[in-house]
Amino acid sequence: MSAPLDGIRVVDLTRVLAGPFGSTILGDLGAEIIKVESLGQGDPVRDVAPYHNEQSHYFLSLNRNKKSITLNLKTSEARDIFLALSDDADVIIENLRTGSVDGLGIGYETVRARNPRIIYCSISGFGSEGPYTHLPAYDTIGQAMGGLLSLLTDLDDPKPMGISLADHLTGIFASYGILAALHARTITGEGQLVETSLLQSMVSFVQENAANYFEDSNVPRRDTRPKGPQAHCFIAGDGLPLVIHLSSPEKFWVGLTDALGRPEMR
Repeated sequence: MSAPLDGIRVVDLTRVLAGPFGSTILGDLGAEIIKVESLGQGDPVRDVAPYHNEQSHYFLSLNRNKKSITLNLKTSEARDIFLALSDDADVIIENLRTGSVDGLGIGYETVRARNPRIIYCSISGFGSEGPYTHLPAYDTIGQAMGGLLSLLTDLDDPKPMGISLADHLTGIFASYGILAALHARTITGEGQLVETSLLQSMVSFVQENAANYFEDSNVPRRDTRPKGPQAHCFIAGDGLPLVIHLSSPEKFWVGLTDALGRPEMR
């Protein structure tokens, strides 16, 4: 069987994590990914240790299944090459600072005039509108501004997250939007602009807590939600961690007390 995205060509103008993760998902689904990197430097994470055969593990994990070309997009020659690539592309995905692609002469409207079927995905920190639109953003900033960081952090004993959650989720939302646009194109024959941001992806994950806050004005903490479904973590007497998730239905508490041989606790 062929892969779902066989025959789909993606020009990938992303760097670091969120964008490359999104395009990697498309590559895993069979799309041809042509990664456009800065001339002389390449994607900055190429220099992140540790290395395998002189290549960064970080870079390899986010850029498998990709071809690569280097361009200095500040030159007219490189811009012409990029636009020629876009003429034969199905998807362009970029995560440069908001407005940068327009300044380089390779923005959505320019590409769409040449290729009306193009699906052009732009990833940013805070979206294309609003007071923060031109500000840079990295993973932890996205988590904090979107409200998710406080829900994942013990504020009495704060520690950094063990994963770049905002970047990864934004990459997933980007690929999700691109897939929807590809489906829409099969119906309309036309491409479209797809946008997402670190802020938007984080806000989408705090919906339950936001709804509760708007109702009762109580600021949620990391331990707020576990009290509802009765999800608890302990260190047991043998020194090993014990996790209990009872969810809401009473039958789970009944099952736990039966398993413990303590029905009188019900």
